[in-house]
Amino acid sequence: MKKNLPFLMSFLAILFAWNGLSHRTHAGGAGINQESGEVVVVSNPKTPETKMRIVFKEELSIGEAEGDENYMFGSNIGFNIDDEGNFYVMDYDTTRIMKYDSEGKFLLTFGRKGQGPGEFQSMSAPRFDKDKNLYIFDVSSRRISFFDKDGNYLRQITAKERFSNPVINSRGCIVANKYEMNQEGNVQKQTSTYALCNDKFELLTELYKDELEYSMPTGTDESAMVDFLAKAWSRTAFRAGVRLTLADDDLIYLGQPEKYEINVYSPDGKLVKRITKDYDPIRVSDKDKEEFFERLGESFSSSPLFTEDMMKKVHKKIKFPKFKPAYQTFTLMDNGWLAVIVESVEGEYTLFDIFDRGGKFIAQFKTPVPAEGMYTSMLFFNNNKAYCIVTEDDYKFVKRYSYEIRK
Repeated sequence: MKKNLPFLMSFLAILFAWNGLSHRTHAGGAGINQESGEVVVVSNPKTPETKMRIVFKEELSIGEAEGDENYMFGSNIGFNIDDEGNFYVMDYDTTRIMKYDSEGKFLLTFGRKGQGPGEFQSMSAPRFDKDKNLYIFDVSSRRISFFDKDGNYLRQITAKERFSNPVINSRGCIVANKYEMNQEGNVQKQTSTYALCNDKFELLTELYKDELEYSMPTGTDESAMVDFLAKAWSRTAFRAGVRLTLADDDLIYLGQPEKYEINVYSPDGKLVKRITKDYDPIRVSDKDKEEFFERLGESFSSSPLFTEDMMKKVHKKIKFPKFKPAYQTFTLMDNGWLAVIVESVEGEYTLFDIFDRGGKFIAQFKTPVPAEGMYTSMLFFNNNKAYCIVTEDDYKFVKRYSYEIRK
């Protein structure tokens, strides 16, 4: 088993960065705009104030199943849009960024596998800083690389400690998840701290902290590994990790979907608002369980430790929760409304909850526009359009939608 420990440590790190679980509970009050010290608590009922809905219409698709490699994407992509509507698509499989104009025409490619300036071992979705430069985080090398819009490398910031999902605000500060892994005896302890940092990744304000513990395998045979994996996946199954996004005014939205609660922090990291909602939990179906296991199998199939027979044994021992998280993720619309993706069923629908700028629950509706899935949600609003990644026949496509708010 000793020869497998490095892999297990990496496996735990992936689970940890992926989920960031929390088991804390919060008792929400009734009513609207209650003051809790200096924190405004906006408590919402199950039913929205209006029957408003958002109607989406597809107007652009980028991607090809076969043909020009400049339009063919791998299995793991992320993207963003600049002020002119140009697309920047990060392809994790090929370690490159591809730029397209607002009509979907390919313009250029930059980035490649490597350890030098402007090169990557791993890649995050691209973002833009206050100077409109593109930046991408490499979790393996712990650095943020900056490029201009033509793909020219500019500079980099390197973190001394482990971080994931860094976002830079207009002040140049970084909001990120700092995670640590320590082993005491047979127990692996992992600590996740979502924090506001300066431009050197030095902590300024702690926003949210969570700790997890895993017992490492004690045996040296396959059964010990099966038990370990089954317990680890039982703890992660349908338990979405912390979700975080920044508003244009640098407000920080942070939520833990184990409960329907989203906290809003000032640009300085002070909690100023808490948005909650009553809800009926959605049960985990047998189909959901099968899809979860298939995604895990695809994610870790490259390891020689994961034989088909072993995976079947793990599958039988996984204990799934009765209910899904309160929601999957959330994003902000151009008008400041909070769009919460409650559930996304592949090939069927996405269920949205919409909250106004004050945090009041104003709409709930279903739409065929996909949000990919629980762990790969990639839908956002920009330039008064909606954007997302769509999987069709196992191929990835980048989509743009116009939308209309209807009452």
